[in-house]
Amino acid sequence: MSSDVAVGASAVEAAVGGHVPLLAGSTVILTGASGGIGRTTARVLGAAGARVALTDLDAGALAPVERELREAGTDVLAVAIDASDQAAFAALHERVAAELGPVDGLVNCAGLFEIAAFETIDATAWSRIVAANLGTAAAGCLAVLPAMVARGSGSIVNVASTAGEYGSISPAAHYAAAKAGVIGLTKSLAREAGPAGVRVNALSPGPIETAALRATTPEQKALAGSRTLFARLGQPQEIAAGCVYLLSPLSTFVTGHVLRVNGGALL
Repeated sequence: MSSDVAVGASAVEAAVGGHVPLLAGSTVILTGASGGIGRTTARVLGAAGARVALTDLDAGALAPVERELREAGTDVLAVAIDASDQAAFAALHERVAAELGPVDGLVNCAGLFEIAAFETIDATAWSRIVAANLGTAAAGCLAVLPAMVARGSGSIVNVASTAGEYGSISPAAHYAAAKAGVIGLTKSLAREAGPAGVRVNALSPGPIETAALRATTPEQKALAGSRTLFARLGQPQEIAAGCVYLLSPLSTFVTGHVLRVNGGALL
């Protein structure tokens, strides 16, 4: 990572913190909280003043994220669930509301990417990818929307992907289809919940420097970065900042939108 990118990334938390943090007093549920983007988003949500409920499949992976936020002074709750399980998510929502307060925001960051040629994708693989990407977003929205609509406020951010907009560059049609479904879900729920004052948006990342990309060859990373107008990979902090914007009072007239944080990879 270049020095200017490092400085910009480290400045994100200061920017969202400020004199009056952008999410001060709000309660946000974050799925996929132990992943590369998820863990950074958790930290930035805390810096922005939110009370944060973390969830992921693996309790062991959640523990260090919870500890990091708690040590930084964030009110945090961590609960391991399968975020595609509607009953489990409904129970999580009830617990969060009881322990942290009414849920003001939801970031559906949980997801799973697998490379597979279409003719090799069996029903099990298809269902697994759709559940991990679209099913988690749907379960989260089902859990939090009724209370948000009843209160007349709230903001949901569904993390999509450029693959859901123009197809997957790597063979992963099931992933692209699921992420396209996330975008369709987002726009439909924005129409349904908008009259009640609830906002539903999607954030579509381009190539981001996460563990998955760091595990590839230098040539593969360079190719991914070359697809952006900055000729570099995006940083998790840049995705987290977009989530904070969509959750915050800065975006009160934004709904049904796909925020492209992709470095110009898709214009």
